[in-house]
Amino acid sequence: MLAAQELHRRGLEHLHQWRFASARREFRRALTRDPSDELRARILVSLALVVAELGEPDAGLELCAEAHATGVDSPEITALITSQEAALHQRRGEYERSLALYEQSIDDLPDGSLELANSLNDLGVVRLRVGDFAAAEADFARTAAAFEELGDAIGHATALHNRGYAAMRRWDLAAALRLMEEARPVLAEGSQVGLALVDQDRAEALIHAGMSSEAVPLLTSSAAILGRHRHHQMRAECEFVAARAMLATDPQRALRLARRTAQRLRRIGSESWALRTEVVVAVAEARLAPVSSAWLERTDRLAGDLRGHHLDHEAQLLDLNAARAATGIGEVDVALARLERGRTSETDSLTERLLERAALCDLELAADRSSEALVHLRTGLDLLHDWQSSFGSLDMMSSVVGHGRGLATTGIRIALADGDPEVVFEWSERARALTSRVVPVRPPRDDRAAADLMEIRTLTVTEPEPGTAEARRLAELRERVRRRAWLDAGSGEVHQISDLEDVERALGADTALVSYLWDGDARLLALVVTDAVRQLVDLGPSAPLVRVLAGLRADLDVNASVLGDAMARVVRLGLERRLADVAAALVQPVLDLIGDRRVVLAQAGILAGVPWSMLPGLVGRPVTVASGATRWLAVRGLPQPRSAGLVAGPGVPRAIEEVKQSAARWPGAVALTDGDATVAGTLELAGRVDLLHVSAHGRHAVENPLFSGLLLADGPLFGYDLDQLAEVPEVVVLSACEVGRSTQRWAEESLGMVNAWLHAGARCVIASPAAVADDEACEVLQDVHRLMAAGTPPAVALAEATADRPTSFVSFGAGW
Repeated sequence: MLAAQELHRRGLEHLHQWRFASARREFRRALTRDPSDELRARILVSLALVVAELGEPDAGLELCAEAHATGVDSPEITALITSQEAALHQRRGEYERSLALYEQSIDDLPDGSLELANSLNDLGVVRLRVGDFAAAEADFARTAAAFEELGDAIGHATALHNRGYAAMRRWDLAAALRLMEEARPVLAEGSQVGLALVDQDRAEALIHAGMSSEAVPLLTSSAAILGRHRHHQMRAECEFVAARAMLATDPQRALRLARRTAQRLRRIGSESWALRTEVVVAVAEARLAPVSSAWLERTDRLAGDLRGHHLDHEAQLLDLNAARAATGIGEVDVALARLERGRTSETDSLTERLLERAALCDLELAADRSSEALVHLRTGLDLLHDWQSSFGSLDMMSSVVGHGRGLATTGIRIALADGDPEVVFEWSERARALTSRVVPVRPPRDDRAAADLMEIRTLTVTEPEPGTAEARRLAELRERVRRRAWLDAGSGEVHQISDLEDVERALGADTALVSYLWDGDARLLALVVTDAVRQLVDLGPSAPLVRVLAGLRADLDVNASVLGDAMARVVRLGLERRLADVAAALVQPVLDLIGDRRVVLAQAGILAGVPWSMLPGLVGRPVTVASGATRWLAVRGLPQPRSAGLVAGPGVPRAIEEVKQSAARWPGAVALTDGDATVAGTLELAGRVDLLHVSAHGRHAVENPLFSGLLLADGPLFGYDLDQLAEVPEVVVLSACEVGRSTQRWAEESLGMVNAWLHAGARCVIASPAAVADDEACEVLQDVHRLMAAGTPPAVALAEATADRPTSFVSFGAGW
């Protein structure tokens, strides 16, 4: 028969692996084996934690009281019992009581003990709950050191993960994800429950990063695991986070889940978490329909209940949301009162601070003070950019812009209503520069990422069948590369929006700026700026143009196919009609204003993929598509390339001819063909030339645009591969189908192979957003190189080479 001490040890092992039912069984058996008073107290404390985790916090506190009643005269045992009571009060949401008990007990726990390590970890959790994130990080750092001293790998990893969670709450996402990634492999080996909790916290970091659609499946899976293991409290907490994630994309679903979760939390006696969940219910209701006076009264009571439970952060969020909702129905006095109660400080997170700015803007607009409203919007976007500059990953920067999209869209609408070209210019730049304002930084070379990308290349030579081991491995590798890129640190620097006068001086007499704007609703407009005019042009409803654009890409793809003469003529005529329709909507209304000038063009998100160089009115005219005038101003004035490298990928009929003929135009040019045209060879060449030309089949990956690639001898060169470059060519020519395409995220931020090169540091990229016939690409690009080698800037060379044979190649970035 096993002794009480051995049964207690076995129970602790189960507890450490989140197997609470098994742990409860062993602890109960241990109590029947006549343990000493001290051991009985320890067993009761362990059992108290288990029953609380299984949804009986009151029973846990009763067991702690029973442990005190053993009368053991030991400061260590008393501290152990008191710290467990603190943990149970924390699980009930009674944080002030929990903190007081930890302060009473923690100094009496012996140094180097497991009890001290566990208590430090729980103390950090309490500090998280009350919003003292810096102190929580310090507690978790002490916890990690304590577990490391004990040789407890899982405890150490748990503390690292929790420290990452605290960093996330301070909006240091790069540090958060780095710590979580470091801890995950160890915690994943522990148990399904441990992995579910890790994934729940990681999903919350993804929500902060604007990736709600990716967070929800993680949370759904984690909640299912926790439910199967009867961890009712943890399952409900996970569902609360899932409901909050759904607010961004599916408030109706968020509302249903939050209501169910609040009921579940109240059934298990977790009132503080139920109150948190009621905040999600209220916000979802406000997003689905205008609120009522009854809703305002109910949320006022809820805010009071939240503060009564010391949930000041949640009460603040509710008050700020309520202020916006009250303004929306004309209850300005109520909005002012709720806003005053929810005012933020520099220690609050970005969520509250951006929400406050939006609420202040609403109130100014309600009072017809648009200039004051714009001040709040500027402040909010500046906060976003300061935070965004902490990321080095283009993927991450593009995702987090969702936090500022509403502010930018509101600013555009106010500016358009104002009609002042200077105000419109400022907000057209602010709206379209949600990523490009951040100064990019080259990440350090990552040999692990390079190895993973090499394996991905091997697996994608023949795309594996879904459901196979190879397909699962491919998905795992892609996710790992992406997660690792998220950890890259940013520059911390942000470009300031250019003054319109500075842009006008740079444009001179021979260049026009045409900035296309979408008001987020139904209309397209264009701001035209030259040395002679500043004019806003209303282009009319966007819906007809969107319908025309829907068929344009298909027409371009068919036109690039090998067709018989008769069919080719029919397809060409259809394409010309559609291009004329697009030009009639976008180009003809501004032609008189731009005259015969070359054009710097900033396109609205819904226009991504337009082959501008083929539109009547722009054919033969130098055009460069920039992310904005600010970015163009910062990188314009391309120097003449002195060195060139050209690469011919496999399977393109005239690629070798295109590369060799083009290389002949450049003194000392290097051409890679056949087996030499590898990814490593191309990257090495790219790092030492001013101009890189790649003629290869391209692939645009909609599900993750940075896995778009150029097919070379040993597999595709991905957008992620560019992070391995220490130096980047000034000019890049991509003679490949598809890679000029971009993906529009829900926040309308373009992301694709062209963007990846520009973000990496290239100043101009020539690429096509549609398929191009091999013969056409070969002949046109040879002429482009002939002109560039003679000193003609890229966009000008492209215009001259295509004046009598329009193609869909477009100059992106600074074309001159």
